[in-house]
Amino acid sequence: MKTILLTAMLLSSTAFGWGGRGHDVICRTASYLVKEKGLKEYLRNKPQMMGHLCNMPDFYWKSLGGDANKYGSPAHFIDPEITGMAVKSIPLDYKKIVDEYTGKPNKFKNDGSTIKFVPNEFGSAWWRAEQFVRRIEALKPQFDAAKAPANRKEEQDNELPYNKLVYQMVTDMGLMGHFTGDTSQPFHTTADYDGWATGHGGIHAYFEDGVVGEFDGDLDALVLKEARAMKNPSFLKPKTVLEKMKALSEISLAEVPKILKLDPVTKKSTVVKDRGMEVRTDAERLPASVAFKKMHKMVLQDLARGAVMTAALWDEAYVKAGSPKINAYKSYKYPFTVEFVQPDYFDIPAETPKK
Repeated sequence: MKTILLTAMLLSSTAFGWGGRGHDVICRTASYLVKEKGLKEYLRNKPQMMGHLCNMPDFYWKSLGGDANKYGSPAHFIDPEITGMAVKSIPLDYKKIVDEYTGKPNKFKNDGSTIKFVPNEFGSAWWRAEQFVRRIEALKPQFDAAKAPANRKEEQDNELPYNKLVYQMVTDMGLMGHFTGDTSQPFHTTADYDGWATGHGGIHAYFEDGVVGEFDGDLDALVLKEARAMKNPSFLKPKTVLEKMKALSEISLAEVPKILKLDPVTKKSTVVKDRGMEVRTDAERLPASVAFKKMHKMVLQDLARGAVMTAALWDEAYVKAGSPKINAYKSYKYPFTVEFVQPDYFDIPAETPKK
């Protein structure tokens, strides 16, 4: 397959995370992995809703255009190579990264270009996940002041203040789960997110959709089994949300060369520059069913890490919100669409007045 792209428009934000099935299974699985009793009781009947919410940033937000694409889409990844930093050396103060690397040479492209806008070029998946934890934590004073439903009528009253808080908290949990899932996808931790720098062009979708699509209908059960077998994983040992996300990114990035080694390429991809345009030809490779035989264990581990991280941060956020009795809310209200949430950890540029 040949793709013609304007060089200046080639952004990592064009890639999805795990594809719809991957994100869905991560959050469905996480619903069974949470440990906090009150949260567990609520989520046991909501795995389908959490899977839906975890896909919202890809399938709905990316359809909105405007700020949802401009500032939301780049929040799905981390591209450390553009700064030259190893993952373990990345500061956790996002504004410090913006201040230090804006205008500096892009060390991944290595063509004399500079980093113009860090949030769009470097990405921010860790901070995006942490943002939703903070949003949930901020609900605690309101939960403390609100009264839980006292009867059957109130249990299903969507306008009851307590119920509104539950709905908001669970919605934010689902949205957060998208970005923990993104960080467990190896190609969301590298600037070479689609393999073009190594002759593996097209690997991103092949790995996350093609290979994942080869699993049968028992994928949820397989990921759950793999996740439950992860006892005290190293990425959960750090104290803060950002430190945990960094630890998961290190593991994910280390898997990229392993995946490329297993990629059944029969003819490498090419990138040819022609009058300011790039003509890209995907690598030719054997069908995903062939790669599945060698990659399926790795895919299960990656998906399971995403589920374990998601469940851990859901538990943490729930406790920070005061461990409210959310199971008292029994409405069937469903978040078909959710309003875009603007990133709050960097300054959004002021719009230039149109002449």
